[in-house]
Amino acid sequence: MAYAGCSPSMPSSPVPERWIARAQPWLGTLVEVALPSGEATETRFAAAFAAIEHVHRKMSPCDPASDLARIRRVAQRRAVVVHSSTYAVLQLALSLHRQSGGAFDPTVASARISALRLESRNRVRATAPIDIDLGGIAKGCAVDCAVAGLRAAGATAGLVNAGGDLRVFGTGVWTPVRLRHPGDPAIAAPLFEVQDAAVATSGDYFCDGGNLVDRRARRIRRYAGSVSVVAPSCMLADALTKIVALAPAHAPALLASYGAHAFRLHKAGGELHCATTFSSPMPHLRLAPALAA
Repeated sequence: MAYAGCSPSMPSSPVPERWIARAQPWLGTLVEVALPSGEATETRFAAAFAAIEHVHRKMSPCDPASDLARIRRVAQRRAVVVHSSTYAVLQLALSLHRQSGGAFDPTVASARISALRLESRNRVRATAPIDIDLGGIAKGCAVDCAVAGLRAAGATAGLVNAGGDLRVFGTGVWTPVRLRHPGDPAIAAPLFEVQDAAVATSGDYFCDGGNLVDRRARRIRRYAGSVSVVAPSCMLADALTKIVALAPAHAPALLASYGAHAFRLHKAGGELHCATTFSSPMPHLRLAPALAA
């Protein structure tokens, strides 16, 4: 289950006043890290970008030295020891694959994520040839690792935005999130605010609808508009957007079990429509007045 063709959209969030931001190109996008001016040290920015670079190296499907490349080459013959962050992403991928009835499957070609076997001490095996492209869920993991790096370096609040994956942390720091209008990508609608939470969006506003590969049906599935998910972590939010798009029947129970919330935007009759699925309570999400009514 991956994107075919176009690149995904992104939620946007303005950096709060009196915060300082730095940006670097990683993960196929421009990654922005922002901190309150009183906490914006170069050491903290360096810690965040080092964490992002680490995930980029370990989970690249193209780098022959990455964990994914080593799994592809030898996991069917012997156990491969991967980094703990890679192992955690694969654990989540396998769990969501089962919970979504197979809708979530970050493999390519004829492979299936169900062929993966996770063993103790970060060892991975495969019962069949397997080729994994973690895509957005790896980008979400990178954002989560950057936040962990900032906290370990002593930051009490901050923001990391990597294209379609955004996470903010810090008590009392409410961050507005704008989602692009499916009919006019130059317009971004301010639909909600988040605090100590992550947001991911799947969709494409520069093609005729979004494209996802449905591994169960072995075909490309098209859907209009976008799906955004608010969740406790970025890698979880990113993965859940795909399940909401491909397996809507599984979505409400999964969102509730993870304390996540979904927004699906689509254009119909010249108007913007927003379908929502909320779990309760919502301590990290504040809706715009139009949605809260």
